[in-house]
Amino acid sequence: MLTDRRILVTGASSGIGRGLALAYARHGARVWATARTASQLSEVAEQAGGGVTPIAADLTTEPGRRAVATAIEHDGGRLDVAVHAAGLLGPVSVDLVEFPEEAWRSVFEINVTAVHLLHQRVASFLDRGAAPVVIGLGSTVGREPRAGWGMYAVSKHALEGWLGTLAEEWPTGRVYSINPGGTRTPMRAEARPDEDPETVPTPDDIAPLFLRVAHPSAPEPSGAILEARDWIARDPWEGIKS
Repeated sequence: MLTDRRILVTGASSGIGRGLALAYARHGARVWATARTASQLSEVAEQAGGGVTPIAADLTTEPGRRAVATAIEHDGGRLDVAVHAAGLLGPVSVDLVEFPEEAWRSVFEINVTAVHLLHQRVASFLDRGAAPVVIGLGSTVGREPRAGWGMYAVSKHALEGWLGTLAEEWPTGRVYSINPGGTRTPMRAEARPDEDPETVPTPDDIAPLFLRVAHPSAPEPSGAILEARDWIARDPWEGIKS
Protein backbone atom coordinates (compact mmCIF):
# COMPACT_ATOMS: atom_id res chain seq x y z
CA MET A 1 0.00 0.00 0.00
CA LEU A 2 2.99 2.35 0.33
CA THR A 3 4.95 1.14 -2.68
CA ASP A 4 7.11 3.95 -4.10
CA ARG A 5 6.27 6.35 -1.26
CA ARG A 6 9.45 8.24 -0.36
CA ILE A 7 9.60 8.67 3.41
CA LEU A 8 12.06 10.39 5.75
CA VAL A 9 12.09 9.18 9.37
CA THR A 10 14.15 10.98 12.02
CA GLY A 11 15.19 9.34 15.27
CA ALA A 12 15.31 6.07 13.34
CA SER A 13 18.10 4.38 15.30
CA SER A 14 15.86 3.25 18.18
CA GLY A 15 12.41 3.34 19.68
CA ILE A 16 9.41 4.53 17.69
CA GLY A 17 11.52 5.98 14.87
CA ARG A 18 13.25 2.66 14.30
CA GLY A 19 9.95 0.79 14.39
CA LEU A 20 8.37 3.16 11.87
CA ALA A 21 11.31 3.03 9.47
CA LEU A 22 11.05 -0.75 9.40
CA ALA A 23 7.25 -0.73 9.12
CA TYR A 24 7.30 1.68 6.19
CA ALA A 25 9.93 -0.40 4.42
CA ARG A 26 7.90 -3.58 4.96
CA HIS A 27 4.98 -1.93 3.23
CA GLY A 28 6.98 -0.98 0.16
CA ALA A 29 8.19 2.53 0.92
CA ARG A 30 11.60 3.96 0.07
CA VAL A 31 12.88 5.14 3.46
CA TRP A 32 15.63 7.54 4.49
CA ALA A 33 16.41 6.75 8.14
CA THR A 34 18.36 9.37 10.04
CA ALA A 35 19.78 9.61 13.57
CA ARG A 36 23.12 10.33 15.20
CA THR A 37 24.43 6.78 15.60
CA ALA A 38 25.69 5.22 12.36
CA SER A 39 26.07 1.70 13.74
CA GLN A 40 22.46 1.52 14.90
CA LEU A 41 21.21 2.90 11.60
CA SER A 42 23.21 0.25 9.75
CA GLU A 43 21.43 -2.38 11.84
CA VAL A 44 18.07 -0.91 10.84
CA ALA A 45 19.01 -0.98 7.16
CA GLU A 46 20.24 -4.57 7.46
CA GLN A 47 17.10 -5.66 9.29
CA ALA A 48 14.92 -4.05 6.63
CA GLY A 49 16.65 -6.10 3.96
CA GLY A 50 16.47 -3.26 1.46
CA GLY A 51 14.47 -0.10 1.09
CA VAL A 52 16.16 1.82 3.92
CA THR A 53 19.00 4.28 3.37
CA PRO A 54 20.78 5.25 6.62
CA ILE A 55 21.95 8.84 7.10
CA ALA A 56 24.01 9.45 10.23
CA ALA A 57 23.43 13.11 11.09
CA ASP A 58 23.02 15.43 14.06
CA LEU A 59 19.88 17.39 13.14
CA THR A 60 20.66 20.12 15.65
CA THR A 61 23.50 21.20 13.34
CA GLU A 62 23.45 22.77 9.89
CA PRO A 63 25.88 20.15 8.47
CA GLY A 64 23.60 17.40 9.78
CA ARG A 65 20.50 18.87 8.19
CA ARG A 66 22.42 19.51 4.99
CA ALA A 67 23.51 15.86 4.88
CA VAL A 68 19.87 14.74 4.97
CA ALA A 69 18.84 17.21 2.28
CA THR A 70 21.80 16.28 0.08
CA ALA A 71 20.98 12.57 0.27
CA ILE A 72 17.40 13.20 -0.84
CA GLU A 73 18.45 15.68 -3.52
CA HIS A 74 20.93 13.19 -4.99
CA ASP A 75 18.14 10.61 -5.19
CA GLY A 76 15.67 12.63 -7.20
CA GLY A 77 14.92 15.54 -4.90
CA ARG A 78 11.39 14.36 -4.10
CA LEU A 79 9.90 13.47 -0.73
CA ASP A 80 6.37 12.28 -0.01
CA VAL A 81 6.38 11.95 3.79
CA ALA A 82 8.49 13.40 6.61
CA VAL A 83 8.12 11.79 10.04
CA HIS A 84 9.68 13.72 12.91
CA ALA A 85 10.27 10.98 15.48
CA ALA A 86 13.56 12.20 16.99
CA GLY A 87 13.19 13.35 20.56
CA LEU A 88 14.97 13.97 23.84
CA LEU A 89 13.37 13.44 27.26
CA GLY A 90 15.61 15.43 29.57
CA PRO A 91 15.23 15.39 33.36
CA VAL A 92 11.87 14.28 34.76
CA SER A 93 10.41 14.83 38.22
CA VAL A 94 12.08 18.25 38.25
CA ASP A 95 9.96 21.39 38.74
CA LEU A 96 10.34 24.11 36.13
CA VAL A 97 11.79 26.51 38.68
CA GLU A 98 14.72 24.10 39.17
CA PHE A 99 15.08 22.84 35.61
CA PRO A 100 18.74 23.11 34.48
CA GLU A 101 19.41 25.57 31.68
CA GLU A 102 21.63 23.28 29.61
CA ALA A 103 19.02 20.51 29.56
CA TRP A 104 16.28 23.04 28.81
CA ARG A 105 18.10 24.25 25.72
CA SER A 106 19.09 20.74 24.57
CA VAL A 107 15.56 19.33 24.76
CA PHE A 108 14.01 22.29 22.96
CA GLU A 109 16.74 22.20 20.31
CA ILE A 110 16.05 18.57 19.41
CA ASN A 111 12.30 18.41 19.93
CA VAL A 112 11.35 21.67 18.23
CA THR A 113 14.12 23.73 16.64
CA ALA A 114 15.64 20.84 14.69
CA VAL A 115 12.19 19.87 13.40
CA HIS A 116 11.57 23.39 12.13
CA LEU A 117 14.98 23.88 10.54
CA LEU A 118 14.95 20.44 8.91
CA HIS A 119 11.52 21.16 7.48
CA GLN A 120 12.88 24.34 5.91
CA ARG A 121 15.57 22.20 4.31
CA VAL A 122 13.19 19.57 2.86
CA ALA A 123 10.08 21.68 2.18
CA SER A 124 10.85 22.02 -1.53
CA PHE A 125 11.25 18.23 -1.81
CA LEU A 126 7.85 17.75 -0.17
CA ASP A 127 6.29 20.23 -2.57
CA ARG A 128 7.51 17.99 -5.41
CA GLY A 129 6.09 14.90 -3.71
CA ALA A 130 2.81 13.10 -4.33
CA ALA A 131 0.13 13.98 -1.76
CA PRO A 132 2.89 15.09 0.68
CA VAL A 133 2.58 14.57 4.41
CA VAL A 134 4.33 15.81 7.56
CA ILE A 135 3.88 13.79 10.75
CA GLY A 136 5.01 14.96 14.17
CA LEU A 137 5.09 12.84 17.31
CA GLY A 138 3.00 14.45 19.98
CA SER A 139 2.63 13.42 23.60
CA THR A 140 -0.07 13.31 26.22
CA VAL A 141 2.01 15.71 28.33
CA GLY A 142 2.19 18.04 25.33
CA ARG A 143 -1.59 18.32 25.30
CA GLU A 144 -2.45 18.18 29.00
CA PRO A 145 -0.23 20.05 31.50
CA ARG A 146 1.45 17.66 33.92
CA ALA A 147 3.87 18.58 36.69
CA GLY A 148 7.38 17.18 36.63
CA TRP A 149 7.81 16.68 32.88
CA GLY A 150 9.80 19.88 32.43
CA MET A 151 11.00 20.96 29.01
CA TYR A 152 9.81 17.72 27.42
CA ALA A 153 6.21 18.75 28.10
CA VAL A 154 6.88 22.37 27.12
CA SER A 155 8.58 21.31 23.89
CA LYS A 156 5.71 19.00 22.94
CA HIS A 157 3.25 21.85 23.49
CA ALA A 158 5.43 23.95 21.20
CA LEU A 159 5.55 21.18 18.60
CA GLU A 160 1.76 20.99 18.60
CA GLY A 161 1.70 24.70 17.85
CA TRP A 162 4.25 24.32 15.07
CA LEU A 163 2.30 21.49 13.43
CA GLY A 164 -0.98 23.41 13.66
CA THR A 165 0.58 26.52 12.12
CA LEU A 166 2.16 24.50 9.31
CA ALA A 167 -1.21 22.89 8.56
CA GLU A 168 -2.72 26.37 8.14
CA GLU A 169 0.13 27.62 5.94
CA TRP A 170 0.59 24.58 3.68
CA PRO A 171 -2.58 24.00 1.64
CA THR A 172 -0.99 21.52 -0.78
CA GLY A 173 0.06 19.01 1.89
CA ARG A 174 -1.28 17.28 4.99
CA VAL A 175 0.04 17.72 8.52
CA TYR A 176 -0.67 15.43 11.47
CA SER A 177 0.13 15.35 15.15
CA ILE A 178 0.08 11.76 16.39
CA ASN A 179 0.34 10.89 20.06
CA PRO A 180 1.82 7.39 20.28
CA GLY A 181 0.89 7.06 23.94
CA GLY A 182 3.16 5.14 26.28
CA THR A 183 5.31 2.89 24.10
CA ARG A 184 7.96 0.28 24.90
CA THR A 185 11.07 2.32 24.08
CA PRO A 186 14.35 3.27 25.79
CA MET A 187 12.92 6.75 26.44
CA ARG A 188 9.87 5.28 28.17
CA ALA A 189 12.10 3.06 30.29
CA GLU A 190 14.11 6.12 31.32
CA ALA A 191 10.98 8.07 32.23
CA ARG A 192 9.25 5.17 34.01
CA PRO A 193 11.99 2.87 35.37
CA ASP A 194 9.57 1.04 37.68
CA GLU A 195 7.09 0.18 34.93
CA ASP A 196 6.79 -3.38 33.59
CA PRO A 197 7.62 -2.97 29.88
CA GLU A 198 5.46 -5.98 29.01
CA THR A 199 2.40 -3.90 29.91
CA VAL A 200 3.23 -1.23 27.33
CA PRO A 201 2.53 -1.42 23.56
CA THR A 202 5.52 -1.86 21.25
CA PRO A 203 6.40 0.42 18.32
CA ASP A 204 4.92 -2.23 16.01
CA ASP A 205 1.67 -2.14 17.98
CA ILE A 206 1.21 1.61 17.47
CA ALA A 207 2.41 1.66 13.83
CA PRO A 208 -0.98 1.23 12.04
CA LEU A 209 -2.02 4.89 12.29
CA PHE A 210 1.41 6.08 11.12
CA LEU A 211 1.13 3.74 8.12
CA ARG A 212 -2.39 4.93 7.39
CA VAL A 213 -1.77 8.67 7.27
CA ALA A 214 1.33 8.16 5.08
CA HIS A 215 -0.91 6.76 2.34
CA PRO A 216 -1.66 9.29 -0.41
CA SER A 217 -5.41 8.71 -0.05
CA ALA A 218 -5.69 8.80 3.74
CA PRO A 219 -8.99 10.52 4.61
CA GLU A 220 -7.86 12.20 7.85
CA PRO A 221 -7.86 15.99 7.30
CA SER A 222 -4.74 18.09 7.53
CA GLY A 223 -4.25 19.50 11.00
CA ALA A 224 -5.81 16.46 12.68
CA ILE A 225 -4.62 15.63 16.20
CA LEU A 226 -4.67 11.85 16.42
CA GLU A 227 -4.10 8.99 18.90
CA ALA A 228 -2.05 6.00 17.73
CA ARG A 229 -3.60 3.76 20.38
CA ASP A 230 -6.98 4.15 18.70
CA TRP A 231 -5.57 2.09 15.81
CA ILE A 232 -3.83 -0.72 17.68
CA ALA A 233 -4.74 -4.08 16.09
CA ARG A 234 -6.76 -2.35 13.34
CA ASP A 235 -6.27 -2.54 9.60
CA PRO A 236 -4.41 0.66 8.67
CA TRP A 237 -5.94 0.56 5.19
CA GLU A 238 -9.51 0.50 6.44
CA GLY A 239 -11.61 2.53 4.01
CA ILE A 240 -8.62 3.34 1.77
CA LYS A 241 -8.53 2.13 -1.82
CA SER A 242 -5.16 0.95 -3.13
